[in-house]
Amino acid sequence: MKSISPFPTKQEMRDHKRREIVRCASEKFGAEGYENVPLEAIASELGVTKAALYTYVSSKNDLLMQCYEVGMVRLIGAVEEALDTPGKAADRLRIGLVTYVETMTRKDMQYLWNYIRPLLSPDDKRSVQTSRDQIDSLFRATLQQGVDDGSLRSDLDPKLASLVILGAINWVGIWFRTSGAQNSKEVARDVVSDALRGYLA
Repeated sequence: MKSISPFPTKQEMRDHKRREIVRCASEKFGAEGYENVPLEAIASELGVTKAALYTYVSSKNDLLMQCYEVGMVRLIGAVEEALDTPGKAADRLRIGLVTYVETMTRKDMQYLWNYIRPLLSPDDKRSVQTSRDQIDSLFRATLQQGVDDGSLRSDLDPKLASLVILGAINWVGIWFRTSGAQNSKEVARDVVSDALRGYLA
């Protein structure tokens, strides 16, 4: 006899609704700009009342941080998958950095680089720093592997190199525009190529 799938629990339903709120907010913030999207617009898009929305978010800033946390999980996951490929570390580093740029410049991601900094509370700062430390550790480890396998300069300092490379690449999230002469894939390719130029063996 075929078993019947159980109905979702209250917690599963709540988690699903929260994910939908974050998805909707990310898309609207990315398309229209964070400052132009009131919570009422997100509630209307979802077909719920603003009061219902406050069951899941305490403020617009709180929703922004929820979007950031979900976005960073996506970004870290994409980078981890990109780095987990065969080949020399320098090649894997290039692939990982290109993936990083392409993911951060998605419409539902790029706004996070523009709006997060001025709106941080002390607790938010710790959350943001933790995510950035994870990204740094992934690339720093790959840089060290490049020194070890000879594909990157033997005198390279992985800690400093990671800070320099990510310092340059993170600014793509600030200045990139879809209306520009290059698309995100082209920008990712060229920026990463320039960022790595001085570090290759």
